[in-house]
Amino acid sequence: MDHILRPEGSVIFRDQVDVLMRVKRLAGGMRWKTQMVDHEDRPLLREKVLFVVKQYWVACENNSTSSS
Repeated sequence: MDHILRPEGSVIFRDQVDVLMRVKRLAGGMRWKTQMVDHEDRPLLREKVLFVVKQYWVACENNSTSSS
């Protein structure tokens, strides 16, 4: 899904807590920003909502040279 979503694009997941925790771990590995919130009816429900935003980042090359 990383190649489908544009930088600073967002996805909303709504599922059980255990499923969302796996998704949150995967999103963190892709350097996406995540936020999990409670269900709108009651906070004690096992169903939660996970907001995920793809961060814009650029990989940098380290061109340092060492002289001896």
